[in-house]
Amino acid sequence: MAFAPTLTPFIDSSNHLAPRVLVQFATVASGTQYINVYRVSEGRQFQVRGGVKLFAVGGAFVMDSEAPFGVTATYQAEQFNSSDVSLGFTDTTSVSLYVTDSWITQPLNPTLGVRCRVMMDSANDFARPNPGTVVFTEGATVGRVIGGRRQGLVGLQLNVRLYSTDDADTFRQMLGDYQQDYPAVLCIRTPPPLRLPRLLFASTLDPHEVISGVNVMLVYKMTVTEVLPPAPGLVIPALTRDDLDAAYATRAAMDAAYSTRIQQDSDYSKAGLAS
Repeated sequence: MAFAPTLTPFIDSSNHLAPRVLVQFATVASGTQYINVYRVSEGRQFQVRGGVKLFAVGGAFVMDSEAPFGVTATYQAEQFNSSDVSLGFTDTTSVSLYVTDSWITQPLNPTLGVRCRVMMDSANDFARPNPGTVVFTEGATVGRVIGGRRQGLVGLQLNVRLYSTDDADTFRQMLGDYQQDYPAVLCIRTPPPLRLPRLLFASTLDPHEVISGVNVMLVYKMTVTEVLPPAPGLVIPALTRDDLDAAYATRAAMDAAYSTRIQQDSDYSKAGLAS
């Protein structure tokens, strides 16, 4: 297929990274300067975070840390030349991430993520309001609706169990701490058969950390509302040049370990080594 991406799924959680998909374009159309990468799943299209105006001379890649679980996700890219003229779309490739756990991450920082379990006493009352008014005109036996578009989930109670105090600390960091501010938007990914959207961006303005039991069960209780994700061009890289420098004694050893620059820059097994 013409310039279709190669997709590599990762279901491990090594180096503080949640399950993800590596999207690689080994070749692109002649004259391509940059690409915009898209994902379609459950009838919704998103730009892949970090895949906006992605430099693509000689190929390109992006790590998708927001790929949904248990459903098909289809990827392709739109190609542009140096004059910002579209050269058309690549062909598509599809993949599914078969993950049985739920994950919550901070969209702007993919290294802030926790594995969790959605509790049975939550995610069971779904409200998607249809704003409008029913008007009865003179002489009418039934009303006429004057309204707008259906909204997303509003006021959903979501209680999630975490597995360690470290996870609880990470969850707290997702919403900011004394040194770092993050928007109160979370990326929530759940597997079937939960009735939540497989990919849900939700805002929670007043989360409660609840500790109970002799085994110190950690639960975050939240009321969440579905919102737009942060701009897809914004992301803190999970893999940095400092990480690669920390992995190899010399620059020559680093160069010898990879046959291409893309292999080097997409080796997320080295993510976080500098810290």
